[in-house]
Amino acid sequence: MSVAQPSGLVEVLAYLQGKLHRQFAELSERRKALETTSPVFALEHDLDQADYELLEASVLAAVSGGFTAQHRASWLPFVVYAAESGYDYVGDEYWTSFERSTPGWRPDQRHWIKQWFTKFAEEYGGVVPKGAFAKAFTIIAWPISHAVLPTYLQRQLAQLLYEFRAGLTSALLDDLDEFGERLAVRSHLYSDRFRIFCQNTALLGRVAAALLSGEDEESPYLVKSTLDRLVEGLSLERESRQWLTSARHAASRVRASGFTTNEPLNRVAQLAARKPSPADPKFFLRQLDGAWNAYAELPDMTSLSERLPYVYDELRMLRPIVSGGKGPLPRGALVFSGQKVQFESWPDPLGPFVQLEGGSSAVNAILTDQSIMTNGPSWLYRIQESGLAIEVKGRFIRPGHSYILVSAVDKLSPTITWGEPATIRVLGASAYRLDVPEQITADDAIALVPLGLSTLSTVTVRPVGIVASAWDGEGAAEWLAGEPAIIGIRSDQIPARYLVNVDGSAKFLAWPDGLSDAIFSLDGLAVGAHEALVTVIGADDRELSKGALSITIRDPQVRPENATIGEGIRMLASPARPTLAELWDRRATITVECAPGVQAAIVVRLRSDQGSELAVVRRRVVLPIGPDEWATLAKDIRAERAFGGAYDNAESCLVEVHRDGVGLASLTFERGFQALRWQFVKPDRDHAWAARLHDRTDGGNTSVTYFPAEAPLQGIDCPPTEAVALKARGGLLRTVSGDFELSVVGPTDPSAVLSMGGSRPFVPVVEKSTLGVMKYVQAHHMWASAELPADVFAAHEQLEVLEAIARANSSLIGGSHWAALERKIARADEPADYLEEMRDSLGISTEHRLLATEIGRNLYRWSDPLSLIQGFDELIAPNLVENGIRDKPSAARFLLTFAGRPGQVVTWSEGVRSLLLGRIIDSPVLFRAARFAVLGTRALNNSESIGRGF
Repeated sequence: MSVAQPSGLVEVLAYLQGKLHRQFAELSERRKALETTSPVFALEHDLDQADYELLEASVLAAVSGGFTAQHRASWLPFVVYAAESGYDYVGDEYWTSFERSTPGWRPDQRHWIKQWFTKFAEEYGGVVPKGAFAKAFTIIAWPISHAVLPTYLQRQLAQLLYEFRAGLTSALLDDLDEFGERLAVRSHLYSDRFRIFCQNTALLGRVAAALLSGEDEESPYLVKSTLDRLVEGLSLERESRQWLTSARHAASRVRASGFTTNEPLNRVAQLAARKPSPADPKFFLRQLDGAWNAYAELPDMTSLSERLPYVYDELRMLRPIVSGGKGPLPRGALVFSGQKVQFESWPDPLGPFVQLEGGSSAVNAILTDQSIMTNGPSWLYRIQESGLAIEVKGRFIRPGHSYILVSAVDKLSPTITWGEPATIRVLGASAYRLDVPEQITADDAIALVPLGLSTLSTVTVRPVGIVASAWDGEGAAEWLAGEPAIIGIRSDQIPARYLVNVDGSAKFLAWPDGLSDAIFSLDGLAVGAHEALVTVIGADDRELSKGALSITIRDPQVRPENATIGEGIRMLASPARPTLAELWDRRATITVECAPGVQAAIVVRLRSDQGSELAVVRRRVVLPIGPDEWATLAKDIRAERAFGGAYDNAESCLVEVHRDGVGLASLTFERGFQALRWQFVKPDRDHAWAARLHDRTDGGNTSVTYFPAEAPLQGIDCPPTEAVALKARGGLLRTVSGDFELSVVGPTDPSAVLSMGGSRPFVPVVEKSTLGVMKYVQAHHMWASAELPADVFAAHEQLEVLEAIARANSSLIGGSHWAALERKIARADEPADYLEEMRDSLGISTEHRLLATEIGRNLYRWSDPLSLIQGFDELIAPNLVENGIRDKPSAARFLLTFAGRPGQVVTWSEGVRSLLLGRIIDSPVLFRAARFAVLGTRALNNSESIGRGF
């Protein structure tokens, strides 16, 4: 009998290498044979528990034993080990957890991971990381992608599939790239880390399709052991298990039906030149105090970003401007449905209906094409109950009903006897009320033609059965994807059959015997616009009549957390989905819509990365809450001791507004995945704050620069791996690693600051040139955009630095006499005492003295940013032309911004910015005028008004 001797480590690794090679090579051949090639994942090793424990022990022994070339020759076990680490990854630093669980692993060995996964992709058709995350994290993106779906993301994917289940079609389940893209669009409403996962849309589509396989069915996209492992992880939580089960059942029903939508054929002559779009607004009128007012309700336009992800970024961050509206809407208004706009003037139907302020030409071109109003010159609205009138896009009128006809041309003068002028409160529009009689004469029908109107035919096509999402009462209806479009036809005559033509695909159906109504269903219509043409045919095959229904299928969007209108309370953030830091650093606002005077409670919950509550702050409020009220409320909440003690360690924040009997609204704000993160530590009250960097990047080129608050432009280079000792007044830490950049303001030591007295930040003088001025601009922008810690005194130090930079900029541009005045104002208890001296220092010519007098006279009137811009623009316009600034409509805004918050001019295009800066340097009176307007309005307004102004 032979005695078993323990095998050497190199021999065990070689055995595992061979076993894994056979598994992955076989998988590779099977995936290549699929109609749509799908990648192989390292997590699909299919090892049983004993073999994986052997693999894990062998890898650990190899790493701790020197990680020699003999060990590295068998590289597949290390790939599988790294992928398993990715599967357990919870969003913290990958390398920190990897090195903690792998004793002996050194940072200089990381390149082997990328090299081996690249080799795996080449030899076995392994998945290749894609998206911004993969470009930024060139190493850890590999094991995380090969982990298929890390455990901390599984619940969110189950929820996404559940929310999207109504939009599933067999065509979509067969086109996995398209499926992934459609799902990725909806990831904007989920966590930052989940959105990162969804950037690889090809991977997302295949993982989703595998999860939607029926129970006990094998998927061609994942081996059964890996798929079972994912499902088991999802089943640990009751809610996620229910989500996945419902989504799987929906997918099974779709596969069983085998329905695929037909490609539209050539357009028929009766169809309009353009179908309605899901991004088109809904137009309606409301009668108030005897006059009609015009409105538009904007849809959620997130679907426009389906092919171009950057579209969503602009929709989220920029303010929409609606033609004819009162002014820009809040940032992010187009990523939520239900935003209503009241028209002051009638929109131009030939121009863009909605554009983004400062948006790219590409995105605004998409909005121009996809979100339009009905062509003029007249628009028809059907009067409903309670003083509401809904637009009838087809301009059909029905006997016995009442309508409002709006025209953007000269006042209407129809010759029909059953109409009369109506009052409409919209500039550039006139209105006429039409009370249509039960019988319309031939003369009346002829008189309707010049107005662009026609009577309905003797056949009516309408939605029936499941209530349509929207129905204008005449010729247009909407359904959500996945809902059957059940349509009814009513004919005054009894036909033998009827022809249904949907987007060029026609089908004859028999008319029910003896009935005046027929019903048919259109299942599985693709998202978008469709036309259903119905031709009613008699017994002798003679055409009796025709009718049409315009159908819009809207994407089933994941419902945002804010309550919708009708639930009593609605909460929105501007810009949409801001981060935790943006919300509490005053770079984002919250508004709460509700009936005026409602008493409610607002609750702020700070949570850890595991979801546990770190702090809860409650306040009683009176609704509604606008941007100004939120700014005051946020400042009060931030000063709360419980909030300050938990903020720096919080990963998310839940803001809730509720009132019994009225409703509940909530929004979640995440800190988001950060490649670079600072943690502030203060051992005890006798020691200074220390800052430690958590670097999640792969590269070794991270740099750290510390700017003390005492000298905010003088950076001190610091080793990124060592703690940075902060001075009493905090300061700013700027960290750069490749394309990643992070600036944060550090906490202060208030007691030490008080003992230091009132010293001001030192800002050195720079060259009086565009290049020199830009040093102030960039420094101001760096400090203004830096994240703030929980310490409320840090915001004060930040403001002191910003004012010092703006004052140095003003002293440089304004000249020596103005610089002396700036020093007086900085030391003054009441800056308003120096308004006359500022006026007298603006200039010496008669024109300049007149300009200064007019500015001083208007300071009280300029109580908000809009009135300041409009008033200052009117006064400064002649001086701009005199100094060579022509055809620059934003010049007045630029001057005010540069005078008050110079860092914000970085958002202007380089060409315009350089031109204007050059003119301002050459003509300092322009700058002094703007600085006088800014300082004067600040001196005469409250602190909250100053915070949102210049």
